[in-house]
Amino acid sequence: MQDLRTNKELTIKINVDEMTPTQIRLIKTISSLMTSVLSADEEAEYFDLSSDLLRKTAELIKHSDFANMNKEMSYGEQAVEFAVDFLNESLDQNKVQNFDN
Repeated sequence: MQDLRTNKELTIKINVDEMTPTQIRLIKTISSLMTSVLSADEEAEYFDLSSDLLRKTAELIKHSDFANMNKEMSYGEQAVEFAVDFLNESLDQNKVQNFDN
């Protein structure tokens, strides 16, 4: 297995044929924010970027095709609320899991 730390660049390909311009923009923003969070060296920057990352991720969830096709049921809002509740519960129980292989 290749050591991922020896590479200086990570290239991720995503098929965007059926994505809206908003979805593509949010994916680019989230990718940039993830990189910035991981390389932040100041506390305020780290917390601000982390907050922005979660906010933009919630926005992307709300702009999913499923949420757009089912707007009458507010699935986007419900999915974000469910995820936040699950995250809070996991944090309260100190059960944030690392699935990195």
